[in-house]
Amino acid sequence: MYVFIYLVSGINAAFLSFDYLKFWINTIVTYCKGDGPGFPKIMIVLTHKDKVKSVEVESRRQQLFHDIEDMFSGSPLLSHLVIKDRIFVNAKNKRDPEMTRIKNSITEQATEQPTWGQKLPKCFIPLELEFDSLLKRNIPLIAMEHMKTINKLHPVRSLTEDELQVFLKFQHAVGRILYFEEAHLNQHIILAPTHLIDAFKSIVTDRSFCEGDRLRQESWDLMSQKGVIGKKSIEEIWKNKYKKFHEHKEYLLGVMTHLDILVEPKRYDTSHKRIPAEFYYITSMVRTKNTTGYLDSPNFAQKNISIAFSSSSSMIPPALSFRFVSYCLSLFAVKTYGQENDEMLFHMSAVFTIDPSLDMCVSCDDDIIVVRLVHSTNRALIMRDLASSIKECLAVALEKISQLYVKTSSTGSVTDKASFNLSLCCSSPVDPCLLSMFKFEEQDDTWICPKHDIEHTKDVLSSWALQKEQIQCGVACPEIHYSLKFPVTDNDFLKQFPTDIHLRRLSMQYSVNEIKELLINLQKESAIWESLLYDESQQEPEILKFETLRKYRDEFYLTFNDIRKAVESGNIRNPHTLCKVVRGKPIDFDQEPEIWDLLPTEEQLDRLAPLIGNNSLAFLVELGMEFATWEQIRFKQNDRDLAKLN
Repeated sequence: MYVFIYLVSGINAAFLSFDYLKFWINTIVTYCKGDGPGFPKIMIVLTHKDKVKSVEVESRRQQLFHDIEDMFSGSPLLSHLVIKDRIFVNAKNKRDPEMTRIKNSITEQATEQPTWGQKLPKCFIPLELEFDSLLKRNIPLIAMEHMKTINKLHPVRSLTEDELQVFLKFQHAVGRILYFEEAHLNQHIILAPTHLIDAFKSIVTDRSFCEGDRLRQESWDLMSQKGVIGKKSIEEIWKNKYKKFHEHKEYLLGVMTHLDILVEPKRYDTSHKRIPAEFYYITSMVRTKNTTGYLDSPNFAQKNISIAFSSSSSMIPPALSFRFVSYCLSLFAVKTYGQENDEMLFHMSAVFTIDPSLDMCVSCDDDIIVVRLVHSTNRALIMRDLASSIKECLAVALEKISQLYVKTSSTGSVTDKASFNLSLCCSSPVDPCLLSMFKFEEQDDTWICPKHDIEHTKDVLSSWALQKEQIQCGVACPEIHYSLKFPVTDNDFLKQFPTDIHLRRLSMQYSVNEIKELLINLQKESAIWESLLYDESQQEPEILKFETLRKYRDEFYLTFNDIRKAVESGNIRNPHTLCKVVRGKPIDFDQEPEIWDLLPTEEQLDRLAPLIGNNSLAFLVELGMEFATWEQIRFKQNDRDLAKLN
């Protein structure tokens, strides 16, 4: 049940900044999802009536509330506002008659809440009273063992272990305590949520509060420039000035990392096992703007594909954007760029490295979050299944972040209502055009964005739109029929020079004789084939095929189009075989057989997890996992973290 009171100065209409008021109303609605349309309710109360002449009170009251109604006219936010009583109060005078109107309005709104009248177990009451008693004794945090002792001493009937979990989850859901079920966090309970806020404020605060404290000043300057704070700095600050936080240091830092307030970068030792980093990222503190010129690099529009997440309400709170960037930091490495190799972490934006040829650029604004995959040469070479998986993980993460506290007391499930709308985005780095998913389905072939006149072929746009099982060849392929054309008929793709990775994958599609036939139809006179064929060190067929294609590419500057023409001319299978080099990565288990029996390292698993996307079930079934085991894992991941689930 939520009834909020928003206080607005009634001194002057100038205080009613449209952006400021709308921002806070939108933030409340975003983070405090109600149980039905128009909920939560936000009561608007004007203050400072004592600063206004008595003869002007009524006119000021009518004018300000009229301005508020105009601000939200036509907006879905208007249904959340309680303004019919038009309360204007002198907050310094508890006998002001309008104080009674505030109380009556709160009572009225409380009884109209959808949750009003729901029954709660009486056995919860003694534990709630114990919480109040602990808080009065200035005990804001207790261990689970302490909680179990309190429960055991219940004078009537102690709760069972399952009932105690329901009680704690309910108290967390209504915002009274903070309790997390994660294995490394479920041994403590924060009775006063402000305790966590105070702990964070002791690390991150306005610089004016650091005056005279050299250590905190240095930490603040580093955070504002690089967005990082050393673990030793936190240790020193808490040990010297905030011992109440130092006592539960590991737990409080664990909660902050769980909530993406702090992000610990992944670091690995020589055996690829994860080791603790020496610092945390704090994205909310970064003030640096992106002046690298990365977005202005040559042909940037031809090298990226983009999607946009727009809020289903009117604005995206900055805190949500910071947490989204933090989530990306927990998965991907920050790109270094320029002569100084500076990390590309900026205010509400960042660039990450997916692999040596692919970056991911994230940019957050007031009403939109744009994610771009940027290839080193051309967007046509971006792997379709990779883009699809990244999109799935980011979309689920955004929902997780926006609905973090929207959980039922029994199951911990989040609401099914999506908080973000997904659109395809044009490739312009400035003021990009959007194409809704619905309109994308209606596109026949090419979309030309209206503002920048950039042409986007449907097969490139479909990298985001399609699920993995839908990523197939065009109708010309005799084995697979699908309504979309794919890279084999895309001019941008065909003009590109294949990389070693592409040639490796391509060589795996053909036999030795088919490769020989392809070379003949390239009509390029060369002794490369014969020299490799009779070189004793290159007798392995797989190596022979790959090395031949690679050397032909280097000598004759072969493009994908050259290869396609040779395939068609020699009638070697089907030209749509070329599509497989960008659809996914076939694996040749005959090569390097000794590596396939090795256990994957933590680094490899960390890199793999976000690239599986929403296909973990199929992936794990192939590995022989029981379906029931997968269901148990999914149930435990009630915060809908896809990468963590995978």
